[in-house]
Amino acid sequence: MRYKLLKRNRIFRSDSHSRFIKWMRETDLQQWNDNKDFMEGYAYRKSTFENMFIRYDNEDVFVEDLQKNNLLKIESSKGLFGLFQF
Repeated sequence: MRYKLLKRNRIFRSDSHSRFIKWMRETDLQQWNDNKDFMEGYAYRKSTFENMFIRYDNEDVFVEDLQKNNLLKIESSKGLFGLFQF
């Protein structure tokens, strides 16, 4: 799948939400212990500075809320008829 952070115009290809969030965590300016720690901090920042509510109970609901808030778009990485990978 192709994960695109819309405001930053950054793309990461991964087959799991967990790996995508790990990438977000590792590219963040702050140091985080794990994905759960990062998701909670990210949700807090969005709530405080942009009045967005993002759940951080697990990777699935976190990614779902990123999409609902137009922060993330997920696309299939399959090309024409699923024959080619991008």
